Amino acid sequence: MNITQALLLSLLYYLGNSSFILGVNWWTLMRPLVSGFFAGVILGDPITGAIVGAQINILYLGFIGAGGALPGDICLAGVVGTAIAITGNLPVKTAMALAVPVGLLGTIIWVVKLSLNTFWVRICEKMASKGDTKHFWIPNVALPQLLLFFMSFIPCFLMVYFGTEYVAATIQFLGDTVVGVLTTIGGMLPAIGIALTMKSIFKGQTIPFFFLGFLLIQYFKLDMISLGILAIVITFIVMQVKGLDFSSAKSLLARDKDKSNAYVLLDKKTIRKSWLRWIMFNQANYNYERMQGTGFCHAMVPVIEKLYPDDAEKRGELMTTHMQFFNTEPQWGACIIGLSAAMEEKRKQGSAEITEEAITSLKSGLMGPLAGIGDTIDGGVITPLMLTLFIGITMTGNIFGVIGYILLEALIMWTIYWYSYRIGYEKGSEAIVNIMESGMINQLIAGASIMGCLVLGGLVGNYVSLGLSVNIPLGETMFNLQEQLFDVILPGMLPLLLTLGCFTLTKKGWSSVKVILLIVALGLAGGLLGILA
Repeated sequence: MNITQALLLSLLYYLGNSSFILGVNWWTLMRPLVSGFFAGVILGDPITGAIVGAQINILYLGFIGAGGALPGDICLAGVVGTAIAITGNLPVKTAMALAVPVGLLGTIIWVVKLSLNTFWVRICEKMASKGDTKHFWIPNVALPQLLLFFMSFIPCFLMVYFGTEYVAATIQFLGDTVVGVLTTIGGMLPAIGIALTMKSIFKGQTIPFFFLGFLLIQYFKLDMISLGILAIVITFIVMQVKGLDFSSAKSLLARDKDKSNAYVLLDKKTIRKSWLRWIMFNQANYNYERMQGTGFCHAMVPVIEKLYPDDAEKRGELMTTHMQFFNTEPQWGACIIGLSAAMEEKRKQGSAEITEEAITSLKSGLMGPLAGIGDTIDGGVITPLMLTLFIGITMTGNIFGVIGYILLEALIMWTIYWYSYRIGYEKGSEAIVNIMESGMINQLIAGASIMGCLVLGGLVGNYVSLGLSVNIPLGETMFNLQEQLFDVILPGMLPLLLTLGCFTLTKKGWSSVKVILLIVALGLAGGLLGILA
């Protein structure tokens, strides 16, 4: 690897964690499916990069960074794991096993970043108190992103420029036994990502669909593309039978002909500017003290400037109010920004019942429920489902799996961002509450859960590998425990049991790190003793 490639890989890792990919880097470039592909492009082998990234991404299917907690740095795992695989010409599953400790190491960067970003809050407070809307972007975006650049670029550069070739050379020197053990562990690890995703959707009436997906793969040898199409058809049939009704959603999303309650003092340009700042910079200065607080204020700056262009004191009062603690799921929580903009507009018009306390109470009351809804739907259902479908395409060596995922995932997230903000601004808190209470959310989750369980079952059959290499002497013949017992009873039984075991442990409260360590220990012991194949 030359120095230019190492620099580009480090820049790729930084961009995956930054705030400059139009609000969707968390859902696209950060995912190993995407970062692995671009790492492959940089290293001159995009197809291998896409396949390695896709395999690593299975481990992180259920990745949700809720409440500032990060179970692993998936972007670092994708970039470095792909670099190790390509530069060392290693098997995909071996690279996957090596990517796991890299991802865990990356959590140190995350924790330090959230801790140090509290320093920029002090500068934000001083600017907010003065009503300085023109320079607020410096402590909320420029300074924390500059810190992030050094904290991410330098460690990644050291890893890929000095580390990958040494790691590959060491593995090759140690021989086939070590490669075999790492490959065994790598084959078992996808069970964890699938199990974490199952926590959100493997319940009640969706459980049989998981086993259906697994059996379709085992007995009919479907590929993931075919299974994905079949899953969509089955889901629509089931939801039709259940009486799917999104009529309430249509009325809520429809634009009102009467615009008397919106765009009075604020114009569409101001609203779009506020929306764009939220989607891009809601976590630019993410920190343990205020979480998204300064990002919320930054999104409100265009509104505050428009309403009080010549009143620095009033701007300072509102900016101080809107940079208090705030934390929610950014897409679904965008409606709170829109709602706050509408309430500030009404307050400027003289509405006496809208006070600072009322706005703060609404923000505090909505951010928790919307975080729960958003993390469940976006992080627990939509994104794992999209990843599962497009990972299946990518694993065939088709890079359009990556491109398709980027385009569709970004479109979905931008749509949620925009409609959420617009509902908050144009329709108000009553519409938000109606959506939360209408049952529409539950219908959406139910349909997506059925589809998700089907494809997750297929993932187990295709990408979780575990077998026994135990032969029992019976007279003059050898009885192969795997082929002559487990495969006869149910092909893929051990991968299925492993996945269900991981799911059970996570349901009992085991962290993903503990489950990973258990898998590594079992794979290491079983591989060295020659029990696992």
